[in-house]
Amino acid sequence: MLKTFQCLGYFCHPEVIPGAIVNHIRDYLKLGKNHSAIVPLRSSRRYKEVIRKYLAVSIYDKRGQKLMAIAVANAANFRDHPADLVNIAIEELVKERYELPGFSTIDRLVLHIREVINSRLFKRVARSLSPSEIAYLDSLLTNNPDFEAINLNKIKQLPKKATLSQIKALLAKFSNLMNFGDAKRLLSNIPNTKIIYFAAYARTLDAAEFQDIQLPKRRTLLLCLLYRSQVKARDYLIEMFLKRIAHIHNRGKEKLVELRERHRAATAALLEVLGEIIEASDEIKDETALGRQIQDLIATHGGSEKLRSQCAEITAYNSDNYLPLLYQFYSHYRAALFELVENLDIRSTTQDQSLIFAVKFLLSNKQRRGRWLPPSVDLSFASNVWRKLIDRSFALTEF
Repeated sequence: MLKTFQCLGYFCHPEVIPGAIVNHIRDYLKLGKNHSAIVPLRSSRRYKEVIRKYLAVSIYDKRGQKLMAIAVANAANFRDHPADLVNIAIEELVKERYELPGFSTIDRLVLHIREVINSRLFKRVARSLSPSEIAYLDSLLTNNPDFEAINLNKIKQLPKKATLSQIKALLAKFSNLMNFGDAKRLLSNIPNTKIIYFAAYARTLDAAEFQDIQLPKRRTLLLCLLYRSQVKARDYLIEMFLKRIAHIHNRGKEKLVELRERHRAATAALLEVLGEIIEASDEIKDETALGRQIQDLIATHGGSEKLRSQCAEITAYNSDNYLPLLYQFYSHYRAALFELVENLDIRSTTQDQSLIFAVKFLLSNKQRRGRWLPPSVDLSFASNVWRKLIDRSFALTEF
């Protein structure tokens, strides 16, 4: 009884004690196999009193119940899973040196306190909702024929690949979600752990099951689901943006390799022209005749304009700079990416705001169709390769 109580925190029935423990004690005390491990009821009561006194443990009583209730109530403001609250209740009783009651006793108390705390929370959140917000939340449970309207099923849908159509669909969904406003402001008094738990629970319910839930709880669960959907939609948009930009860069690199292969023959032809010019220079000593011979060679190979154009193309793609090639892969996504950036609240993690100002500058000029914008933004955050491409004054001063 002593050993099992030290391990379990309560007195278990002798019949459930493993036989290995009983046999070990018998052997240690040199008792026979026929010596029963079940003591008379009167002796059992006396043994329990002795063990409680030896371990300085009290019987579970009203005071123990109160201490456990206070601990569970405090924890229920931050946690919601019953198993977590049961563990907190047990830890509190063990800390206060109380004998553990039956599990059903702890479980009933935990569920009751959890229900009381959550009911107060649901009512507090429901009272803070405006009529328009209530109408929005209630509309989530209706099958609106309007395709653009958001409902419970659309909130639960996960995004797919970062294609143009999926980016537009997610942007439309995010815009509809944000028509409610930032749901976080209505959940400011609820810990994030409980919001996540409520949202996960709401995701498992369908519209019919929501109808069986009381209004304060129903609207709070929908509000938590809406808030988490706003957060996740924003995260998915950022992920799609990064994936699409990475894909555009990969296409630019592939295009650069393709152009190098395509211009390999032109490079060989230009080297052949250069070789003929050098050979003529070695053979002809008269400068006038040499000039005439070089002009004939250039004319034979297509003329100076053609050769100059080939040289410009080869020079442009004879490095690892693929950035000038990106626009052809970006142009189809331009409008969607601009809308995506507009919907995101982009902030700097440092005191340097130059990149944020540059983004705002681009958004304010997104409708302009001219080739160049006025040089009124700090581009010091950009690499030299990018600045050569986008900053005409920088390119002229560098070379």
